[in-house]
Amino acid sequence: MILWNRILVGLDESEPSLNALRYLAGVLGGSNTSKVRLLAVYLPPDPDSHPDPGQRADLAAERRLALEARLAQAYHMLVEARLARENLSTDLVEAGGRTVGQVIMDYQAEGGYGTVVVGRRRLSKAEEFLFGSVSSTVVHTATDCCVWVVA
Repeated sequence: MILWNRILVGLDESEPSLNALRYLAGVLGGSNTSKVRLLAVYLPPDPDSHPDPGQRADLAAERRLALEARLAQAYHMLVEARLARENLSTDLVEAGGRTVGQVIMDYQAEGGYGTVVVGRRRLSKAEEFLFGSVSSTVVHTATDCCVWVVA
């Protein structure tokens, strides 16, 4: 069941991700009726790009720490915007072979989130084709929810 006052925010270490969060804080500032889940998706380092297991483990730990730091920063930004702490939660999930956009939309469907908020990087069409775009995946696969893409 979709609940329209439940909001899922996809975060990463990028500036567009912070822009989306700032926008959300401005729109919801002082709200005590919306429940916000801050979600970061962890992509493990590619073994082909990082064949050394030790190097891969170090890089994986760095990525996790960076995402955990972003989640903490985002949580505090929303608290400063006067959203009730009891209405905020965070989660760091591993992609498990899926794209970040797929993970976000799977999470949305499973959790019944009525709104998904993501930032948009300014990728060229060629970059988007080669590397994919989280915001594009979210927009094109969304059903039964509202999507906010903040540039």
